[in-house]
Amino acid sequence: MAENANLFIAFYTDEHISKRLAADLRKKDYEAASSIDLGHIHWSDHAHLVYAAEQGMAVLTFDQKFKTTAEEWAEAGREFWGVVISPEFSEKQYGRLLKLTLNLLEKRTADELRNAVVYLTQFE
Repeated sequence: MAENANLFIAFYTDEHISKRLAADLRKKDYEAASSIDLGHIHWSDHAHLVYAAEQGMAVLTFDQKFKTTAEEWAEAGREFWGVVISPEFSEKQYGRLLKLTLNLLEKRTADELRNAVVYLTQFE
């Protein structure tokens, strides 16, 4: 993991999050990757977190079990770039997902999210 200060959060969205989100974030000059676009389908939470940590990215998911995986990593002293847990949004609610994600990006830095689990609804 890079030791220099990181200002902007880079997101890795797991397969539960609309792949539109990563594309729309990139259009706004944020770094984002979709597990769907990368072909990372049916990976375990651990595998997603390993990939995201290696890439310097926070995981965005609606899978509540990610919290347990992140806690296990923290207990083992393994670093990661954060886990953001979102409510499950339908495609009709996509605008709210995008808005909350952008709110988070405006209010937190990558270093502030490092090794933390936060809920997207905190950024209403």
